Amino acid sequence: MEDTKNLTYQKELFERLKKSIGLKKEEEVFGSILKPIQWWIIDKPNPKFSDIQNLVFKSCAYIKSAKNPRRSKCVREMFDIFRKAAEARALTKFNCDSGTHGLVCPIIQGDRLYGYIATCYAKKESVPQILDVFAAFTDAIVRETQKELELSKLYETIRPRAIALSTVHTIHRLISSTLDLNELLPRIARLSLQLLRANRCSIKLVDSAKKILLPKTTIDLRQKKARLKRVKVGMWAPGKAVKFAKSIRGPNYLATPLIDEDVIGVITLYDKIDGSPFNAFDQEIMTTLAEQAVIAIKNAQLYKEQERLTIGSIKSLAAILGTRTPGASLPRASFLKICQAIGQDMHLSESELKSLEYASLLHDAGQVIVPDEVLSKPTKLTGREYDIVKEHPFKGVEIIKHMRALKSLIPIILYHHENYDGSGYPKGLRREQIPLGARIMTVVSAFEAMVTKRPYRLTRTIDVAAEEIKRNAGTQFDPKVVDIFLRAIKRGDISAMLKKESR
Repeated sequence: MEDTKNLTYQKELFERLKKSIGLKKEEEVFGSILKPIQWWIIDKPNPKFSDIQNLVFKSCAYIKSAKNPRRSKCVREMFDIFRKAAEARALTKFNCDSGTHGLVCPIIQGDRLYGYIATCYAKKESVPQILDVFAAFTDAIVRETQKELELSKLYETIRPRAIALSTVHTIHRLISSTLDLNELLPRIARLSLQLLRANRCSIKLVDSAKKILLPKTTIDLRQKKARLKRVKVGMWAPGKAVKFAKSIRGPNYLATPLIDEDVIGVITLYDKIDGSPFNAFDQEIMTTLAEQAVIAIKNAQLYKEQERLTIGSIKSLAAILGTRTPGASLPRASFLKICQAIGQDMHLSESELKSLEYASLLHDAGQVIVPDEVLSKPTKLTGREYDIVKEHPFKGVEIIKHMRALKSLIPIILYHHENYDGSGYPKGLRREQIPLGARIMTVVSAFEAMVTKRPYRLTRTIDVAAEEIKRNAGTQFDPKVVDIFLRAIKRGDISAMLKKESR
């Protein structure tokens, strides 16, 4: 392992040395003095005879000449010169039969010999000081190249860890920014592409039977887009990453498992933009990203499950209340849609929209305390009866206040009978004193009451009910909410739902 590491370092050192501006400058400066015929760089500390033979046969016209009777002997002499330079660990001069002169300068750092820089030059005599300067110049260039290489390796070592730390911070922001899996997964995919500069990222999650990987999102930057495909666990790079719970890497792909207590999915990257292969540093970055991403994904999945349980509980509660109280039956799908449309137009947050949806199902839950004869009375209510009806928002809150998940519904349920001009109940709030969700619910619940069939009330048409809502804007209803409501019920999908439900 150590020998392999040294060979890799030596190869990288000479690749940088050959491209070094300092070495080119040295060739120019000393070339003007020594008039060199050849410059040689040997990237082996102990070159073989065949290495020297190939070198001089390719470059030295005198040695490779068929008319030279001493060809083999010249090669042997050159080989011996390199060996002497290695033993002496110092610049070594030599003379050639062709009348030229040369020198071999070993490249040494510390106690390691890496290779040689050599030249054959035409000048018959050279001042010793020039050769000393040449040796010092070469040593300085090698040291500079080594420092560049070490800094590059340090950067390559630090970079993935710096990116990994940045990734942790970024994923934490993702966790706090959304709990919607349909938003979260594309964000993670785009982040993965940016970090590793890849062309495509696919995220797949394991199905409930743990046999199939279900495609959830793919971000593809190429012109020819890839299709979302299911993959069996154990098949291809994504399937193998899940089966063996470890990263699977190839030149043009990197599959990183998402591991919680068990493997829940895989992030797979394909084809780097610059064409370079995926490496160990890329794998380290993606491992860190996956560790954080799996937390965000599990949180989103748990939130989704909690949401399903919550909405199920609310629907069950509303259905139970509906069997007791005709006025508290489940609202039609169109009314829920209208509430959401108004809320989105008024820029409610995701959590506020959820609260509005849940409140739509339970806004009149408190009517359970209102006697049937009062609730279904076709004539005008007495003062006492009206007082009983006005108590139902408080009773609705009493029903749900112990359910922590429904705490945000309380202001909507409590104040959705308040009027915009302050004439409503239970507290006579007016204008912006009334929570926005309650102002929306006031409009939609009034519309619902007018168009829904009841045994104790005449049903109005959609147009008549809408006109009634419009007429009471500014008194009973918030004018801004009314304007948005009137636009919402004309929307194609909502209009079609209302017409279908009114048949």
